[in-house]
Amino acid sequence: VEQHGVVDGIYRLSGVSSNIQRLRQEFDGERCPDLRRDVYLQDVHCVSSLCKAYFRELPNPLLTYQLYDKFADAVAIQMEEGRLVKIKEVLKELPAPHYR
Repeated sequence: VEQHGVVDGIYRLSGVSSNIQRLRQEFDGERCPDLRRDVYLQDVHCVSSLCKAYFRELPNPLLTYQLYDKFADAVAIQMEEGRLVKIKEVLKELPAPHYR
């Protein structure tokens, strides 16, 4: 997305819904879509929109409900070095699929 998305707001702007649905169908069909096809390169927002939708639709968020308070505490640390250390500690507590 970032390699081909030379536009502002690449993760903020939505793609064309028909392109998003086409891409979703390709993934749902267990095929690996060719994201270098013109339709996706011309509407790179459809790729980022589908990615955001995937994370939004997970039954448990990527950073998990159980670790939410720990992540919130970690990002609240004022000193950058300490904040990064704490975030890395909390990341190690994620379930294996979430960590990967």
